[in-house]
Amino acid sequence: MAVNHPIILLAPVLRAEKWTSIDLHKANTLEQYARSAPDWRVVDIAPEEGLASLPFGKRIIRDFLYPWRARRMGAQYNQSGTRPILHVIDHSYGHLCAAWQPSVVTCHDLNHFTAPTLTGPALHAWRLRVSMMKRAERIFTVSETLAREVRHHLDLPDEKVVVAYNGIDTEVFRPLPRELAAARFPELAALAEGNLLVLNIGNNIERKNLPTLLKAVAHLRKERGLPVQLVKVGPNLRGDGFGPMIDELGISEAIIDLGVIPPADVALVCQLCHALSFPSTYEGFGRPTLEAQACRLPAVLADASCMKEVGGAGALYHEPKNPVQLSQFLEKVMTDAPVRERLCDEGEKNIQGFTWEAHVKKLVSVYEEIAAKA
Repeated sequence: MAVNHPIILLAPVLRAEKWTSIDLHKANTLEQYARSAPDWRVVDIAPEEGLASLPFGKRIIRDFLYPWRARRMGAQYNQSGTRPILHVIDHSYGHLCAAWQPSVVTCHDLNHFTAPTLTGPALHAWRLRVSMMKRAERIFTVSETLAREVRHHLDLPDEKVVVAYNGIDTEVFRPLPRELAAARFPELAALAEGNLLVLNIGNNIERKNLPTLLKAVAHLRKERGLPVQLVKVGPNLRGDGFGPMIDELGISEAIIDLGVIPPADVALVCQLCHALSFPSTYEGFGRPTLEAQACRLPAVLADASCMKEVGGAGALYHEPKNPVQLSQFLEKVMTDAPVRERLCDEGEKNIQGFTWEAHVKKLVSVYEEIAAKA
């Protein structure tokens, strides 16, 4: 006899947010549902975004139309004996937990509590939406470090916060033939022949700590005489205001901005680079670490927040604001073959603890627990 599972109403962030990592999280999770929980029905309840291009349009959709849609969709799918479960896919939309019960929410970070870049009313509004996560039956976090932050900032009991680590898509991120990468990025492949390429993946906000990386690149080139180039995947550095620092450090010719590229291309770029530098001072998880490790690219990470929890023994860890130490570790992983090989081997072992199958299994177990009480 078929099991009558409750319907999961999945509430993603608006596409207009352009939060690449959260969009990837949604895609990876949905793909795994289809593989390991095919008998569960998951309904995407994202609203239309036609108003998003208008002044304050995104806020109107997020703060008013989205909660109304969550209530309406909940009522539509409500069934006798089992209520649908609302799963809010990002903490910044925690206010949706007040629109329908039972609900769960995934928290990816609490940066605006610990390292805020928002100010004034915008910061207050964000914290208010996030605080409404307290109404959820369970809060999923993507690391133990983040779980402790959630319990602290929202004053929640241990049992309400569940850790469900993100996974890594090893069908995309894996060692690939260098020839394949060179065919897709011929100029980068040619540059890699006579240079040491340091890869950085992500956006350019303050907590990503890019000034420390830029100074480390300058130190390697000027003080160590190494032909180091920085390969940047993500928003353009000069476009985000780093032009004056780049010019002052004299490393303009050492910056290769690739822009925002799809995951399959990121995996190919990893094959051509010599090290990942991820000096972020705060992360809820930090996908680039696992992406690099899955491609056997040695990682150098800041010793901050959850970085050691995610990177494990497959990385070296530097003092977050110490560019000289960062440069020393980058030089080591790029020029010391035994160290490089050890980190690559440890990285391959490390990623085995982060699978989307385990992530979805944890979600489903909580869904079942909630449904049993409904």
